[in-house]
Amino acid sequence: MKVNFRDKTVGGFNYEFVRGISTQHIGAAEFGECMETIDRVKDGNFDSWISEWTVTADRVANYAIKARQLGDRTSARTACLKASNYYRMAVFYASPTDPRHTELWKRSKDCFHCMIQLMDNPIESLDIDFEGAKLPAYFVSGGEGKRPTLIALGGFDSTMEEVYCWIGTAAADYGWHCLIFEGPGQWSALKLNPDLRFRPDYEKPVKAVVDYVLSRPDVDGEKLALIGYSMGGYLAPRAAAFEPRIKACIPNTLVVDAGEAVKEAFSKLGHVSDRILDGWYSLISRRSTYARWYLQHAQWTLGIRYPHEYFEAWKPYTLKGLEDHFHSPMLFLFSEDDIIDLAAPSPKIVQEILQFIVSLKCDRTVHLFTRTEGDSLHCQMDGLSYAHAVIFQWLNQTLCGRELSVQSNAATRKAFVEIFKKHGGEIGAEKAQKILDCAQLI
Repeated sequence: MKVNFRDKTVGGFNYEFVRGISTQHIGAAEFGECMETIDRVKDGNFDSWISEWTVTADRVANYAIKARQLGDRTSARTACLKASNYYRMAVFYASPTDPRHTELWKRSKDCFHCMIQLMDNPIESLDIDFEGAKLPAYFVSGGEGKRPTLIALGGFDSTMEEVYCWIGTAAADYGWHCLIFEGPGQWSALKLNPDLRFRPDYEKPVKAVVDYVLSRPDVDGEKLALIGYSMGGYLAPRAAAFEPRIKACIPNTLVVDAGEAVKEAFSKLGHVSDRILDGWYSLISRRSTYARWYLQHAQWTLGIRYPHEYFEAWKPYTLKGLEDHFHSPMLFLFSEDDIIDLAAPSPKIVQEILQFIVSLKCDRTVHLFTRTEGDSLHCQMDGLSYAHAVIFQWLNQTLCGRELSVQSNAATRKAFVEIFKKHGGEIGAEKAQKILDCAQLI
């Protein structure tokens, strides 16, 4: 297929390709071999995507074995990380009922663990007890001594090996420990505990993780932060609302009411029967890679069977009514393309997110990543290093008393309001201005 970098649909082949190569800066992808692989993929064909990325992953994994046999730890380590990422890309579109789903997931993890063995400062692989189950986790050290620690979790479809590439290495570079884990509904947690599907009360698995983190002598309990990516933009703030030991929270990007968002996405159909809605979704799925993938992944992680079940499944995932529970500082990260996607079903979704931020009483900071800067994709997949700068400068200011070098100016403030006006209407502009009046823009 020919890559269309202008197609930024999350869950589509173009976005997932960019998502895969976004980790090139830490050695988890190589642009040339990724371009050669995607050139062999048939657009919209799941089997083609799975097969071609598996071929590339197998080749790189075999190279890692040969390099290790020759005693070349550096080359073997890099190849293991790339193979892990490519296997993750391959399995992304596999149906959970397909034997390749488990096999490729396992290969991705095995390659990552092989990389760990070849590191000078190995990452700790953990299992955290939770309600009779085990939550898999990695602990990435930021150096010796008691240090600030960032807990990181992904969202609807990410693995913790991928989250390591997004934030784990950067955390260590900035002198922070980073504990990355997968909770209910997420890949490894669900593979290891088949009944551990997504649940709205994510403060409970996060509590188990916090209990573990604070048991470590190398963690500064007064400098404990939590970041959540994508759907983690609901999971992380939900946990922070009920977990006072979390001293700072970063939703990337904030999800206030998942049920309302799904409702708005289907609103143009009006009131139709479940049978008609399912039939309509089936037709859409023939043309939409995202729709096809989303249903098969939701069936596994949410435990549903049909599209009409989305409504009930997502209804409990809301932060509305919890506004008074937030007391620790929060950094809200927005990407311009996320705003566009949220506004596509209805500007109302954008407006409600802004209103939620306005209604909070805790210290609030916001940052907008724009297309002009080249980091506007969902969760800044096209500009991770700049996102790291914003995240850790804010964390170091908020929890470590350091000076913040990322500052807004009049032009930045104007652009912030204009973008929300464009995609949220006059109400969006009004609420964006209210945020500027009560929160810090960086």
